Amino acid sequence: MSGVSPNDRPAITPVVVYGRPSCELSDGVRRYLESTETPYHWVDLDSNPEDAARLAWVTGGRVHSPVVSVGGEVLVQPTIGELDWALTRARRPVPV
Repeated sequence: MSGVSPNDRPAITPVVVYGRPSCELSDGVRRYLESTETPYHWVDLDSNPEDAARLAWVTGGRVHSPVVSVGGEVLVQPTIGELDWALTRARRPVPV
């Protein structure tokens, strides 16, 4: 049997999705993460205005939904390709 099962993949650093429940882009990111069995933490910006204010500072102004943090790398409204690329980079072992 070839291939790598999801359980054999190296663990990645934390993934956090900041978004709004009514945002279709946020829903798409969450569906993608679930389909790839990538654990993530969801932060509802409507229910957590302090997180929205912090993101506005990090992103340099207005908060666009979703914002995804992959191991500290911040992606603003990422495409699935950009998200996949960041996840792939986060799974790579760090050279010693």
